[in-house]
Amino acid sequence: MNGRGTVGFCCVLLSLSCFPSAGFGSSPNWSQSGPVPRSSQSMVFDPTSGQTIVFAGLQTNTNTDLNDVWLGQIAASTLVFSPLLPTGITPPGRYGHVTTYDSSSNTMTVFGGALGLPQPCGNDVWILQAANGQGGSPAWVSVTPSGATPAARFHHSAVYDSNNNELIVFGGSDCSTGYFNDVWILSNANGQGGASTWTQLSPNGPGPPAREGSTVVYDSLNNIMTLYGGDAGGNPFGDVWVLSNANGTGGTPVWSQLFPSGAAPAIRTGHTAIYDGSSNRMIVFAGATAGGGTLSDTWALTSPNGIGSSPSWIKLKLVGTPPNLAFHSSVYDPAQGNMYVFGGSSTSTKKLQSSDHAFLLSHANGLTSGAQWFVSGPPVRYSHAAFYDPSTNSMFVYGGQHSNTLTFGDYWRANGVIGSTGINWSQVVTGGGPGKRFGHAGLYDPATNRMMVFGGANGYPGVCKNDYWVLKNANTVGAKPKWVSVTALGTAPATRMRHNAVYDANTNSIVLFGGYDCNSTYFDDVWVLSNANNVSGTPSWARLAPTGGPPSPRENSAVVYDSLNNILIIYAGDAGASSFFADVWVLSNANGTGGTPVWTQLNPGNGPAARSGHTATYDAVHNTMTIEGGFNGSVILGDTWTLSGANGFGTALWMQLVTPTAGPVRRFHSSFYDPVSDEMVVFGGATFTVPQNPSSDIFVLSDPSGVH
Repeated sequence: MNGRGTVGFCCVLLSLSCFPSAGFGSSPNWSQSGPVPRSSQSMVFDPTSGQTIVFAGLQTNTNTDLNDVWLGQIAASTLVFSPLLPTGITPPGRYGHVTTYDSSSNTMTVFGGALGLPQPCGNDVWILQAANGQGGSPAWVSVTPSGATPAARFHHSAVYDSNNNELIVFGGSDCSTGYFNDVWILSNANGQGGASTWTQLSPNGPGPPAREGSTVVYDSLNNIMTLYGGDAGGNPFGDVWVLSNANGTGGTPVWSQLFPSGAAPAIRTGHTAIYDGSSNRMIVFAGATAGGGTLSDTWALTSPNGIGSSPSWIKLKLVGTPPNLAFHSSVYDPAQGNMYVFGGSSTSTKKLQSSDHAFLLSHANGLTSGAQWFVSGPPVRYSHAAFYDPSTNSMFVYGGQHSNTLTFGDYWRANGVIGSTGINWSQVVTGGGPGKRFGHAGLYDPATNRMMVFGGANGYPGVCKNDYWVLKNANTVGAKPKWVSVTALGTAPATRMRHNAVYDANTNSIVLFGGYDCNSTYFDDVWVLSNANNVSGTPSWARLAPTGGPPSPRENSAVVYDSLNNILIIYAGDAGASSFFADVWVLSNANGTGGTPVWTQLNPGNGPAARSGHTATYDAVHNTMTIEGGFNGSVILGDTWTLSGANGFGTALWMQLVTPTAGPVRRFHSSFYDPVSDEMVVFGGATFTVPQNPSSDIFVLSDPSGVH
């Protein structure tokens, strides 16, 4: 298994952890909220501040060696991430390294790892002072220990002996075809008590075969290290070994193999293990099999130190959906009894695939009832609906799809989306409602705090819907959200999905365009729903009969709305796998008032390639539409363009935004524009075609109009 370890908001169509707000005056640039997806990173737990500390790893979608640091603050059943920006020379990017944490000195120690893909390997030592971000300024310090140095390596394993301030390292790979089974001790591992020194142990007894990707846990009371699993050249192990006198004191270290009773876990590598000293149990989670497939099972090994009763394997039966992962990180909070999991790679097609969320397993030692998996945020998805509520600085997400066989009907809130250093996800229980669907329209009226949902599909292929729902108390403030099914007056639009819609707060109307009937028909019709929020009267449908045009029938276009001038602006879309558009149309009198609606095609000159499934926002102050991503029939796109003169007043002109950091590559995502911070926020979407590889990431674009 040697290798990389990767096995205005109310006038935008919304069909669809964090960096501080850039604000006005900054040049356009993309940033991701929260840590990027990664594998073979490290994570430690600080019991004093109740935080996890994540360092480095291999970015899964770009194969980039990372060197960033993130703090995960525990909040209820979730982790809220914020970046830590230490001073000093930063360690080179890496993955497959080890880190340990000393709570008494608030220091994190880093050793080795792959500094390339994977070569070259490293054997450098770094210490992060004030690692939890408290009690001083975080700072990196490079350490050069005395003594013979361990060979450079990655995917090794390590534990920390806090009683003697020692780092104990086992095994690993040389980033090629060589594997280790040596044991090394780094004295003064936290750098606080004098010079650090490397010493190689020479244990008695036949030891474990050389390997990488194993796990070790440490019983500090009895000075015993327990080793499980790993692989050598893609051949995983399922053996268990204990090393007595593991820190090199108390006598000669001795390797002994344990032979636990009970059905054993599948042999594996790239798994994680934690140790609960109070119950003398080792908990093993997930990993990769000999064929490279990732796992999601959880096992307890009793008496893993070989003391007391005979060791025995027990498969834990848990509530909830565990992530399917390998080369992830896990830490244990003994005070709460929780195990926290972050990152990793996955071969699963289940709904948590490709997620960069953290996960929590309560009652992780398996001894008490109530053990349950929780996820810190929504499962990855595309073709959802989302809106932004400025009064709570929250984004809300409803529905969407993970794959052709998995559709969602859940409702989520992301608090602190704009200008925050940490986004806090929470699932909102609404009960009943439209149920599972994707490709629907979801729009928000901030004046009445209601979300309005029309159409979509409840599976693939079909069935398409044309029902209408209103979610009262949508931002969760003051009362529990409640779904209301509304029977609108008039003839409703035909059933459809992946249509476009905007909300006009001035007239309390929804304007709807186009879509697909889940069979063979694409639409170019325009409909207006009056009394859309269902407060002052019963909603009523009316079909408009514009002159001019119209645009060709289509789905997956993007529309924005100029509410001041009552103009609907449409860009691109598709009418099937071989018919993609790149045209721009404006519809005057779009809400059905002020005169006869008229279609006019704009000719902005050279612009973006034809596409569908992109997203768009509108800046009314500068009369610009910004589009991002989409699919051109061959590849998923990540480019960003602005259209000035977007409403047809003045000269319409395309301009590509060239940002220092590239935009997210995806389609079927959602976006909104916040005029206060002058930022475009993008959520979710599909990052590939087959499989879809959906996302739950949040990206922020500063100055999306490109005018500053």
